[in-house]
Amino acid sequence: MKKIDLHIHTTYSDGTKTPKEIMKAVRDLEFSTIAITDHDCVDGYFAARKYARKYDIELIPAVEISSYYQNYDVHILAYFIDIHNKKLITLLNFMQKARAKRAKQMLEKLENFDIYLTMKQVYEFVGNKKVIGRPHIANAMLKNGFIENYEEAYYKYIGNDCPAYVRKPAYTPAEIFQIINDAGGLSVLAHPGVIKNDFIIPDLVELGLNGLEVFYPLHTIYQKNIYIELAHRYNLLITGGSDFHGNNKKNNELGRVTLKEEYLDKLKSKLRKMTE
Repeated sequence: MKKIDLHIHTTYSDGTKTPKEIMKAVRDLEFSTIAITDHDCVDGYFAARKYARKYDIELIPAVEISSYYQNYDVHILAYFIDIHNKKLITLLNFMQKARAKRAKQMLEKLENFDIYLTMKQVYEFVGNKKVIGRPHIANAMLKNGFIENYEEAYYKYIGNDCPAYVRKPAYTPAEIFQIINDAGGLSVLAHPGVIKNDFIIPDLVELGLNGLEVFYPLHTIYQKNIYIELAHRYNLLITGGSDFHGNNKKNNELGRVTLKEEYLDKLKSKLRKMTE
């Protein structure tokens, strides 16, 4: 049976493993297919391609794009995209600049709590200077003695709805779905159980959503069954993956969640129908 993981992050966004380390790890675990889904960039995919060829692993071009819907933080996974598509590149460049602007605003808010950090200190933890995120700020806070553990940064300061949280500017889901479609790809709602509002799913379907990430480390058996039922009801594709980040997240080890080959086949079948 083939082993498939369609949700993996590297040092090119907020993961702690390089693309080379990821590819060696999935080779050792005997994976056949993976997708590197770094946040708002495809640089990790580019870096991993030569190792995918070397280890004979299918590497799907993919990215995880940040957005919002009805004040909910939603992440959209894009699979089988044309990584040279101009509209997609414009979107990713916009998001990368938005991330840098947001990080500066969060540091300004942290000063209200006598937490003084410079962007230089935060960038010490950023593997890809184009993509800065909250994990990098959390690591800088920890290194400089402002918190006792990594998790404290989120539940006290920079987590959603916390006092130093700042929303980053983003495209709407409808705009993102259209760009992904124009780039020849498929759009999937990442970890819907984390959003905690399944009522937005029908709305997103109306806007152009293609699939749901059903198999995910934090999804309970009950949630998996709910999302399988919703996928069937709305004719959505089903995906899954570990959301591996390395040391930045717990309980998302490579191999913890894998996707059955039949679901990958359905993604590819959908792609073929789109080009007929």
